[in-house]
Amino acid sequence: MTYDRLVIRLAKMTGLHTEVVRRVLFFFPEALMEMKDGGEVRTPLGVFKKGKRKARPILLPDGKTPAVVAGQTVVKLRSGQRLIALDATPTPPDPKPPAD
Repeated sequence: MTYDRLVIRLAKMTGLHTEVVRRVLFFFPEALMEMKDGGEVRTPLGVFKKGKRKARPILLPDGKTPAVVAGQTVVKLRSGQRLIALDATPTPPDPKPPAD
C-alpha cells in the first residue's frame, strides 16, 4: 500500500478530509518526540516508548575504516494486538505417510 492509498483509506474510514489525515500523520512523529526520555504512550497501535540509543562503533562500507555512530534519541513501537496479524485460517499440518 502506498502512502496516498493509506491516507485515502483512513479518510474514508473516519469521514475526515484527506488533508486532515495527512496533517495528523505528518505531526504524529513530532508529538511523540515531545515525550520525556523514558516516557511511553499507549495507543491502539501499541506502546510508543522514547529512549536513547548509545553511540556505537561501525566499519565503513570499505570494510577497513572504523567510525563511530553518534547516539540518538529514538521512539520505538511495541506492537499491540491490533497490529499483529492473526491468520484466520491455520495452516494444516504436514501430511504424514500412513503407518504400515
